[in-house]
Amino acid sequence: MIGIVTDSSVNLPPQVIKELGVEVVPLNVHIGSETCEETEISTSFLCKKMREGILPKTSQPAPGKFLEVFKKLADRCESILTIVITAAHSGTYNSALLARAMLPEVDIEVVDSRSIATGTGFLVEAAAEAAKQGKTKDEILALIRKLQELIHIYATVDTLHYLHMGGRVGAVKNLMASLLNIKPILTVQQGVVKVIGQTRTRSRSLERILTLSCQAMERFKEIDVAVLHADCHNEALKLKEALKERLNCRKFYLQEVTAVLAVHGGPGLIGIVSCPVISHSSLKAGRER
Repeated sequence: MIGIVTDSSVNLPPQVIKELGVEVVPLNVHIGSETCEETEISTSFLCKKMREGILPKTSQPAPGKFLEVFKKLADRCESILTIVITAAHSGTYNSALLARAMLPEVDIEVVDSRSIATGTGFLVEAAAEAAKQGKTKDEILALIRKLQELIHIYATVDTLHYLHMGGRVGAVKNLMASLLNIKPILTVQQGVVKVIGQTRTRSRSLERILTLSCQAMERFKEIDVAVLHADCHNEALKLKEALKERLNCRKFYLQEVTAVLAVHGGPGLIGIVSCPVISHSSLKAGRER
């Protein structure tokens, strides 16, 4: 049996996590002098605080949190596969590696998803489903590596202020966006959040991420999609309806982003995560037309 572990930024529905038997290690959110685990705070509450001028901070789990989960799984699993948020923007990966080093006798694989939110989530879901089907660790890792190349994330924010404060974009880009009141188009490339375009209005930025997502997935027969948002449900719902009209969706998740991601994107963050459905028998994307 292969145990699957991830972190709380994975942005999968709790029921899905439960059904798949995935263990989740929570990241931390700091609001003033108070610290809580990400799973204990709602995104809408966090956005309310941010609109009031409070700027929360985040931190990775301590290695001991991973160690607790690894010990729990070690008694019943021959291998443990841990898939976490990109190391480019979080120390979570390093925490998991430190915990692994404390249990050298246990077969623990730690994977940097090179993604965020449901980008990581789709990898976790695929790994857990494959494990339930009796796939080997090497087969699951091959599937993950292929999906990493095919998952796309496109997002927009009301302002680059929060990404700048968290060190995710530079001061010049933040200043220019603020002066011109432009709406940036974001993506994740090799785990790094990048600004790849801009529009003058919110409506155009939403149209742009919709178009980019559809273009990225148009060659695939079937896809899984997630629309994520930070306290802008109505806009997210419209994107969901538009995507369902244009793409053949197997699974579709409409959710608020987790608290940690809301801290860095700010209220108004909205994004589309898309992942093609590929078979274990053929891992070449070209065969999935």
